[in-house]
Amino acid sequence: MVYTGKPSRGCGMCKSRRIKCDEKRPTCGNCKKSGRECPGYPDEFDLVFRDENKAMARKARKTGPAPVRSSPSGSSSQPSPNQPTFLTFEVSNTSSTSQEDSSPPEGTPNSDNQLILIPQYPEALSSQGLFDNWLWNLDQIPQSIVMAPDYEAVTFFFKNFITLPQQAESTRGYLEFLVPLYNQALPSSVLHLATSAVAMAAVGQYPGRESLVGEAVKSYGKAIRKLNTDLKDPVISKSNETVLAILMFSLYETIMSTDDTITAWGNHVDGAVALTKLRGTDQFNDPMSHAMFRAVRTMMITSCVQRSKPIDSFPGQSGWMGESDIASENAANRLTLICIDLPNLRARANKLTSTLYDATEEQEAMQIIDFAQLVDGNLEEWYRTLPPEWKHQIIGVESEVPEDIANAEKWPGEQHSYHDVPLASIMNDYRVCRIFCRRVMLACLDWLGYGGFTDDATYAHSVFVVQQMVDELSACVPFHLDYELQPLAKETGQEQYAAEAFGGYSLVWPLYVAANADTVPQRQRDWLLGRLSVIGYRFGLSSAQVLVLARRHVLTCGPMFP
Repeated sequence: MVYTGKPSRGCGMCKSRRIKCDEKRPTCGNCKKSGRECPGYPDEFDLVFRDENKAMARKARKTGPAPVRSSPSGSSSQPSPNQPTFLTFEVSNTSSTSQEDSSPPEGTPNSDNQLILIPQYPEALSSQGLFDNWLWNLDQIPQSIVMAPDYEAVTFFFKNFITLPQQAESTRGYLEFLVPLYNQALPSSVLHLATSAVAMAAVGQYPGRESLVGEAVKSYGKAIRKLNTDLKDPVISKSNETVLAILMFSLYETIMSTDDTITAWGNHVDGAVALTKLRGTDQFNDPMSHAMFRAVRTMMITSCVQRSKPIDSFPGQSGWMGESDIASENAANRLTLICIDLPNLRARANKLTSTLYDATEEQEAMQIIDFAQLVDGNLEEWYRTLPPEWKHQIIGVESEVPEDIANAEKWPGEQHSYHDVPLASIMNDYRVCRIFCRRVMLACLDWLGYGGFTDDATYAHSVFVVQQMVDELSACVPFHLDYELQPLAKETGQEQYAAEAFGGYSLVWPLYVAANADTVPQRQRDWLLGRLSVIGYRFGLSSAQVLVLARRHVLTCGPMFP
């Protein structure tokens, strides 16, 4: 494809006036000062993937028709007056270099290489005015251009969801490792196929891009078949590329959330855990492999909590703690390690509180309370030791309480902002973990109450902590959903809809947990549920999809508990 220069992101009015646009939103400063109506800014897709036919036409008019090339044998080609020759540009997924060929292409281009056909009419036709007429009508022949459906989706996905700047202390999960492993993998690899499926599924949620969802399903099917083949190879099956591809499958199931995908999501996580166990302790010797181990460990915790099952044992002296000391982990991973035993705690608490009171089980209830209190104390200490830049900034105070609380954009009280959405998501996961610990304690205290046991101080403090966490979570909701409150997203050129969708998706699980806390006032519960509905409406999710997404929350791969 022809390079047409860096695309202008200015508004339509500034472009027509040929002046520099300050790109302020929602109305640019030039239009505001001159009293003109600002027509708005171009769509991100149009900026990245422009129709270059008109630019090519202008260039061709300046240079004239290209000379007839010699054939490979050295003799000059003599095309028929009524038959054009062709310029063919080969577009490869792994290279941006264009190549010319004097002969028409044969066959249909495959998914790795696309051939763009540009007819090259002889000079005789140009003298008759037909050549100029063809140039002016280049944009009427898009059927001659073959473009893979995932071409723009993958690029858009990487720019707006993957290659976002993160602090070293907040790096976690597996998406941050997709870029280096994707670049190393072959275009036909399972990782490329899985990434294409995820990218098209994500971009397919955009209005007008729904057709990509069908292509995502096809790519997903190809990726699954390729994975089944790779798993038969003892070397490829244990590679970082394969493990990451399986984690991408779990993300695909999250984006395509339906009731039918719940089992598939769990199976993908189990598959990644099984491969990680097979890789053994040798994976700790390689930084990338060790990072993938941490990512799988976090996903495993999530899955075990969701399905109320204990964590599988890992074949190593320190188990899933690995060979690194908790103090050597970054802050995000320390949060995960603090919560690593919470799945077992939940399983024990569910088993106890789902039965009638039995005096012989009082000791078990007290042990669960003590353990939950210990974890909660470790979480509180983790928060106290965070650097100041991790903490929220107060950007305002909402004093009015609207009558229609379910549709209000803000919950009354302080309004908070953070450095970026990934950091805010980690802080919300911290709050979810504390809510979980305190709810376990409240459930056990209620169960003990049937036997006459009371601990009013612990009960009251637990209610206080839950409410504090819910209030802090409510305070950051506008930040997640408003592009104007996310300066880093604007500075890095993240597209507005993608930035707000990313923020909205990362809010689903915390909102779901907060809204289901028994001690939260009903009006606040209505507001939290209302925000969930807004996220579903704005970003094309049905109520069922919102619920499934809430139950998984694997986009940011953080620790979460119902």
